[in-house]
Amino acid sequence: MSKAAMHIDLVETLPDPVFVFKGTNLALTWMNTAAESWLKGSLATNLGRSLENLAGGFSALKTVAQNAANTGATIRGHNLDIYIPGTGSTEVSYLVFPYKQNIAIVLSTNRAGQWADNESDNGQAVGMFGQMLAHELKNPLAGIYGAVQLLESNISDDADLEITALIKSEVKRIGRLADKMEDFSVRDDTNYENFNIHTILRKALLLFQNKDNAGIDFTETYDPSLPDVYGNSDKLMQVVINLIANGIDALRASQKNGGRLEIQTLYRAGVSKKAPWGGVHALPIEVKIIDNGGGIPEHIKDRIFQPFVTGKANGHGLGLALVSKIIDEHGGIVNCQSGKNHTVFSLLLPCKGKKNALAGGKKL
Repeated sequence: MSKAAMHIDLVETLPDPVFVFKGTNLALTWMNTAAESWLKGSLATNLGRSLENLAGGFSALKTVAQNAANTGATIRGHNLDIYIPGTGSTEVSYLVFPYKQNIAIVLSTNRAGQWADNESDNGQAVGMFGQMLAHELKNPLAGIYGAVQLLESNISDDADLEITALIKSEVKRIGRLADKMEDFSVRDDTNYENFNIHTILRKALLLFQNKDNAGIDFTETYDPSLPDVYGNSDKLMQVVINLIANGIDALRASQKNGGRLEIQTLYRAGVSKKAPWGGVHALPIEVKIIDNGGGIPEHIKDRIFQPFVTGKANGHGLGLALVSKIIDEHGGIVNCQSGKNHTVFSLLLPCKGKKNALAGGKKL
């Protein structure tokens, strides 16, 4: 598949203008239909043009794009005036970030300062990348699954077969998530059921208990009396995996000896929230994922659940945005408290199905 075709799969249907430039010389390699309409010119006409010559005001983005290419960071900004002949001057917000060996620029013609400040904007931004992730995941997943099947034909040990079964199960689960990523910006409460939250917590933790993480002390502190969670087990599994992975990354980044990661469950009384399916429901099930890494940088603490906000050098800031959206779909709450050597991500989740409505309680 050509680069142009791959990019079309990525964001062709996004209503905001998206441009992709070569990382080396910032020459245009692709733009979506919305960009063509906004720029009043086709991709064929503008292909290869330098960023600063694409439209009046784009020259201000050149330094931003070069910084993104050099640092691997995602950069956002507001109040940029772009002049289009025949249209006049338009004030835009922008996101600039590396994509493979290229630089992508997404423009928003909404009022400055409103980008990703509400749930619908978050959903649209994550949905845009859902298409990319789905495309990038499916082929390697098929290869992994086939390779594991070949390995199984030469394995007789039950313990080893248990590991290959786990790998195949995870490949299928990720494949199901990839199938839904194209519609990620749409709320989805299908395939919900009641299940024991400890089942997915143990399964998720098992994925990380390997030789690469041998120096980390994993601890489980569970309340066995908890009622069943009501939700989509695949999506909540993805939430837990993301949070555990973030905790491990924090421990590695701090190069801490005696790194600890703990998963707790407990009963939380008196908290309720309006459910996506109507009414008010209780959120009595709390899951905490705790690490003693270096903590979240102060300058992003208040924005960590927004798309494209990250403290990682090579991150795009989509993991916690995905966590936030999934928990919101469940009518739950996710929050984070972080300081030096102590970070806690807390999930509050509903139980016992859609009829779990309350007349009182602490409504959030």
